[in-house]
Amino acid sequence: MASVGATPGRTPQGPGPGEASTNFPCPAPVPGPGEAEEEEEEEPAEIHLCVLWNSGYLGIAYYDTSDSTIHFMPDAPDHESLKLLQRVLDEIDPQSVVTSAKQDENMTRFLGKLGLEISKQRLLSGNYSFIPDSMTATEKILFLSSIIPFDCLLTVRALGGLLKFLARRRIGVELEDCNVSVPILGFKKFVL
Repeated sequence: MASVGATPGRTPQGPGPGEASTNFPCPAPVPGPGEAEEEEEEEPAEIHLCVLWNSGYLGIAYYDTSDSTIHFMPDAPDHESLKLLQRVLDEIDPQSVVTSAKQDENMTRFLGKLGLEISKQRLLSGNYSFIPDSMTATEKILFLSSIIPFDCLLTVRALGGLLKFLARRRIGVELEDCNVSVPILGFKKFVL
């Protein structure tokens, strides 16, 4: 199966085999009288979707990490426009979409467009310190279009994936408050 729009692989957080941990355990603070213990922050639920389309029928199954269950929809008719698939995607908002590498060409095009639109929105909705707050949404789009080649589809997808990775890993702001975003001071083109 091939993964489309999937999140980058996670790297191990602890020491690997044969490595010693240099972190010393810190005692947990004991709540004082009248103080409630704070619950540990849980990671937000993720949904991972697998979808297949063949001869006008759609097969869907997804895993929801919030309750560790697999949900499925029996084969359902869906035309080449894949409107049913779009409704499912809008409703469950999956973290990743997995499909067969031998999938129908129509499905491949559909999923490719989906990843592109998500990446474009991620680029256009970012808060960049080099863009004045006084700019309207239209001015921001025009400004970013003058820097980023939105007609280069693979580049746009790569940029969108990178922004998502930086935000999830909080690169450079790991110890900051959660409302502090990863600073991006500009976009620059490079040529080998």
